[in-house]
Amino acid sequence: GNDPRTHLVHGKLDLTEEGTIAVEGRSSRTSASGVFAAGDVVDPTYRQAINAAASGCRAAMDAEKYLAENK
Repeated sequence: GNDPRTHLVHGKLDLTEEGTIAVEGRSSRTSASGVFAAGDVVDPTYRQAINAAASGCRAAMDAEKYLAENK
């Protein structure tokens, strides 16, 4: 968590000034349609397991909604 590994998405997803993956508001939606991010790679401040778990839950719900709307 102290060094989130975002190098895999450089040039593929928008990043913030802090180097984390940019998401839309409080959602987990990234700059690429159908791609969701969660956990330490989107949270430059707290980087705690409990926050990452909650973020993962949001990402799962966002992905589920995306899949339902884009059959």
